[in-house]
Amino acid sequence: MNAYIFDIFVMHSIVLENTEEDGIYTTSCDLVEIGPLNCPDVNNFNFIKRMIRDIHYTPVARNWWTDFSTWEDFYGILRGGKELSMHLIVRKINNQLERLVNNVSYIDLVDENGNITIQYDETFPTISQGFKVTAKRKRLRKLKDIAAYNVAKLIVSQTDLETLDIPHSLISLVSMFLDTHSGDYRTV
Repeated sequence: MNAYIFDIFVMHSIVLENTEEDGIYTTSCDLVEIGPLNCPDVNNFNFIKRMIRDIHYTPVARNWWTDFSTWEDFYGILRGGKELSMHLIVRKINNQLERLVNNVSYIDLVDENGNITIQYDETFPTISQGFKVTAKRKRLRKLKDIAAYNVAKLIVSQTDLETLDIPHSLISLVSMFLDTHSGDYRTV
């Protein structure tokens, strides 16, 4: 069984400020360099996770990411008029990413291990943020790993895991499958 574990990395966070002076409207952008940064929109992020985890329901080859040798070959094969399973998956994900609100998102990379990197940019009236979401593929072969992964899909953070009434021996196993947030900006 293939499973995806997510890592979110903040690329940028910009505060937008609109001002009016003498009837002229200006917008200033200030890069947020200190302090806690916002996490991506929870609904959009959950949609991305669900979409990536549902790849195995698409009628394509089992190891769809091995159709070509490099990411550059992806575009060369497509220009040559041939469409592989990889192209179908990437097009399906990019089409679904277009449905998200307040953002611009696209697949940035699929590596030789089937890991998917998505560039995810959110824009709101007062803030613009950019994230890199990496879906790391893990092969689950043992029943205990499959069970721990399914529990981790329902847990938001490490603190949720610690408040649950599960044996301490399972906490480390489940925590391997929790989403990670690179950097110290997370305030949950």
